[in-house]
Amino acid sequence: MNETSGSVLDILKSMLSSENLSKILSVASIVVLSLVFVAINPRFMVSRNITNILNDMSPLWVMACGVAFVLMLSSIDLSLGSIASCSAVMLTVLFNSIGPGAYIVVIIYGMLAGLINGMLHTYLKIPSFIATLCTQSIWQSVALLISGAKPLPMLPPVWPYIEWVKITFGVVPILFIISFLLMLLYTVIQKKTKVGRTMLALGENESAARLIGLNINQAKITAFFLSGIAASVGGIIFAVKLKSGIPTVGAQYNLMAIASAALGGVALSGGKGDILMTIIGAGLIIIIQNGMNVIAVDGYWQQIVFGALVLIAIYMNADHNRRDLVVK
Repeated sequence: MNETSGSVLDILKSMLSSENLSKILSVASIVVLSLVFVAINPRFMVSRNITNILNDMSPLWVMACGVAFVLMLSSIDLSLGSIASCSAVMLTVLFNSIGPGAYIVVIIYGMLAGLINGMLHTYLKIPSFIATLCTQSIWQSVALLISGAKPLPMLPPVWPYIEWVKITFGVVPILFIISFLLMLLYTVIQKKTKVGRTMLALGENESAARLIGLNINQAKITAFFLSGIAASVGGIIFAVKLKSGIPTVGAQYNLMAIASAALGGVALSGGKGDILMTIIGAGLIIIIQNGMNVIAVDGYWQQIVFGALVLIAIYMNADHNRRDLVVK
């Protein structure tokens, strides 16, 4: 009996660890908030709104998957929102000249943008906060220059290139399936490849990872490379959803993507996280956003809520026994 009680207590302690507790609270919050929004406005759970939620969640989830790799290093990527904005503008402009080939060019741009971030941080030894803050400014300015600082609508001749965005499977839109497939790919990279496991080891203890011969530079560059790809895919999703290239469309998604990753259990102190669980954080944020829109809550209050969520998520996932928690 004592052994059984001990096993139950061990299981409970494991479940209530800071890592699992944040996930449990996030899932519980999704359920509770959904019930609250339904009680206030029953339209919240109609099939059309569920499709809208999944559509809105798609770019955020994609970007959260990408930035999660960087956070696992105990680094940060502040440029993903501006990369997404630039990608949306580039796609809209390039459709007019190279048609569907624009998709490939934009993804290559995301790869290069991520690679630049990784090389600035790794080889020039610039802290990730400073490096990506600078590239954020660069790519945001490029987006504004290309677009003339105004939204660029997609004209009817290029609409056939984005018709696929209307495909749905029941209430599940094709954009959500794309984000799900990218999440699966990134999960495989994290769990099944050496470079993915190196990222976690690096975030936990860089000195130890270096001593045992892990390829530190490769892991860092790969993390930013994957974040850049995810940001460009997010920008593509924004553009095809809105039928336009808005040069500031990704601006608010830096905070939201980081919050999604953190609420899904990725520690900003590094060394802990699961790409798969970013769906929890992204789902919670979009449900809050959608629900607040449905019940007509002011947008400024929404930003206050998101800021509070980031603080709570960081606190829940921080290792409070460590004294060397810095963003590198």
